[in-house]
Amino acid sequence: MTVRRARFRCTVNGRYCFPLDDVLDLPPGEVTVYLSKRALRLATHMGFSELQDELHYQHDVNLSDSVLNRLMQRVGGVGDRDRRAVVEALRALPEGVAQEEHVLAQAPIARPKRLYISCDGVMYPTRYRQAEGDRNRIVYQEMKCGTVFWQEGNATWHKRVLSSREDPERFGLSLWALAVRCGMLQADETVFISDGGGWCDTVARRYFRDGTRILDWYHLSEHVWEAARLLYPDESAAGGWASRCQGILRESSGIGLLRYLERSRCSRGGSSAGSKALPALDGLIAYLRPRLPITDYVEYRARGLVIGSGLMESTCKQLVGKRLKGCGRQWSEGGAVAMSALIAQRLNRTWDAFWETRPLQRAA
Repeated sequence: MTVRRARFRCTVNGRYCFPLDDVLDLPPGEVTVYLSKRALRLATHMGFSELQDELHYQHDVNLSDSVLNRLMQRVGGVGDRDRRAVVEALRALPEGVAQEEHVLAQAPIARPKRLYISCDGVMYPTRYRQAEGDRNRIVYQEMKCGTVFWQEGNATWHKRVLSSREDPERFGLSLWALAVRCGMLQADETVFISDGGGWCDTVARRYFRDGTRILDWYHLSEHVWEAARLLYPDESAAGGWASRCQGILRESSGIGLLRYLERSRCSRGGSSAGSKALPALDGLIAYLRPRLPITDYVEYRARGLVIGSGLMESTCKQLVGKRLKGCGRQWSEGGAVAMSALIAQRLNRTWDAFWETRPLQRAA
């Protein structure tokens, strides 16, 4: 359908305006809200080239890369600004009751008895280059991802997600606000599970210090396997040693594994073969010792707690891995943030509600 409308040009700044667009509530630009909403939803699943084929097949419409990129950055940028506006509003309030009341003024998402919170970082390729000898290599940046998840009864799992390129303080506050909306303050138990990364620890200590903290089982297992491969060049021998360590973790938690590693180090210290093994054992011991308080897997399993961050890993793949990573994909700062914000709206099942806030018009 073609709509003919009058166009006027300002003699002062040279800009054009279409009065009928305001009457019909049309956004500025080439694409209607109806088509933008559907095109961007597809864009969260596939690259622009594949998307253009689908749009032509499904709607007999052709949109260029530049048009799709502008749409993505405008609408996704609004979604990220909305999230950051909540964070800045909370930072302006005193910590404690004032911040809690501000978040609780919004409609609650859930009221689970046990709530899990997790965060992690994912590297993605950018458009930027860094000189390295006679070559320019692609610069990778980290997207922070967070998820809040819970179980209904003994079956269905639910989660809400977010992503950010902000510092840990602002990211952590955004994750805290999401957890509050998901019922953290009313839950009987809160669990924070993550890897041993420094900024994840900062988020846990600042915003979730009253919850049970767990070092992700699979992340610790990766460190065990790294040490095993350094100790034993033979894969089967390395596998046997790693399995033994994991068995000790299950039966005696982190403290049992630490004692085993220390005994192994003492027994190898006097041999020539032992001198080669010491760096591997020392590295694993140095990683495990300061994290002992969050490796009580015997207790966690007895309480029926999740000890692996599988839902966090899947969230990272959904928010970043599937769309931002891949052969030939390179992102600007604004593009990566906008796309991950759009994906979060889809994963959180808030896509329609977000579009009801008129993001295209607000982006103008």
